[in-house]
This record gives sequence, structure tokens and C-alpha cells, in this order.
Amino acid sequence: MGISRRAVLLGGAGLVGAAGTYGALTPRGRRLLGWTGPGGVVPSAEPVPVQPMPWGAWMGAAGPAVLVLHGRGGSVAWWEELGLPRFLNGCGFRCAVVNGGDDYWVGFDPPVPFEAALGVSMGGFGVLDIASRRFLKAVAAVSPALFPSWEDAERIDGFASREVWEAHEPLRHKAAIKSPVGVWCGREDPFHDPARDLAAAVGAIGSFEHGEHDIGYWRRVLPDALRFIGQRL
Repeated sequence: MGISRRAVLLGGAGLVGAAGTYGALTPRGRRLLGWTGPGGVVPSAEPVPVQPMPWGAWMGAAGPAVLVLHGRGGSVAWWEELGLPRFLNGCGFRCAVVNGGDDYWVGFDPPVPFEAALGVSMGGFGVLDIASRRFLKAVAAVSPALFPSWEDAERIDGFASREVWEAHEPLRHKAAIKSPVGVWCGREDPFHDPARDLAAAVGAIGSFEHGEHDIGYWRRVLPDALRFIGQRL
């Protein structure tokens, strides 16, 4: 039996539709379509006090100290835009929010004593690096920028050399991380797979729901990250 031209056209349309659906199911496809989950909302709570310091700022007036490291290109102002002073209302701890550069916190010397740490993206790399060198009561890494290979790391031009990257990459020092760790990273985030691998290796809690590497996702999961820290201080 011959196949009609209409059947061929319908079959071709089906294949195109299937290909389109398959493409949408990839992380890149979901990002393009906006299938990345809802964006978080900054609470209407009163912001905690922000006290500028030579190295950044204290956010909050009392309680145990939590080191807070921003992502690449960030600053205290970036955390304020994210809404951290409002998210911190009622948390019971204060944050040492440090202004850094773009070097993935390599060789970073914290300016104050601290008991826990929170970082986003490059800051997530930084707090996990610190956790591989010392014990903390809690380490919260949100969308941590992790690099499974030197080829991956080299592309972002964030490390002085391969040796520097090897000495600090948390994926290479998982066994040394003994602190309680929380990891949050969206499915549509380019760092999702390495973040999930590290979380499994260190027994981290957290979540890997839909979300990309952006402020909407970080606002959504920040309350969970802060709660994780607060419960351990």
C-alpha cells in the first residue's frame, strides 16, 4: 500500500513536534521556555541593621557570626538587592557580608571569626573550599560554581593556574568536608550536575528542584538555606 503525501506531511510534523518537545526537556530548552519554577519573593519584614565595615558589612545586630560570600561580580550591595537584610529578620544570627573580587575566594582570609558560612555561585565554591580546610557548624552552598575538570574551570578565567584550581576545587577535596552541608541548585543551572555529585558525596541536605542560575531562584531557596544554618547554630 502506498503512503499518501498527507500522511508523509503529518508524520513529518509529528517528528518535528517530538524533536521540539525533546529539546524543551533539556536544561537549555527549559531555560529558553521559562520552565524553571517560580521566582522567589523578598519578604515584607523589616530589614535587619546593615553596618558598613572596611571589608564589607555586618547584617544583623546580634548572635553567632555567619560568613557570607557573594557570587562573581557581587558585593554587599548585591546582597541588599537580593533582599538578605529582610530575609534575616528573626533568624537569630548576624552575617559578615564580605566584599570580594572575582578570584573564587582563593587564598581568602576571613576578616572576623565565624561559626557557619553561606555562599552563592562563586561564593558557594568559596564556602565549600573553606569547609574542606576547617570544621563549621553549617555550610550553605546555593548554586555553587563547581568545575569537574580543568578545561571547565579554565573557560571562566577565574584561577591563576591549574595548580591553584586543583588546590581549591571542592570536588577534588570532598573527603575533607566534614561539616554539615546544605546544597541548593536548580535543574536548569549549568552547575546542577557537579553540585548534585558533591552533595551526594558529603551527605548534604538541600534541594535540586527546577530553577536556573539567577536571582529568582536564589530568593526562592534562601529561606531554606538560612533555616538550615539557624537550626545548627
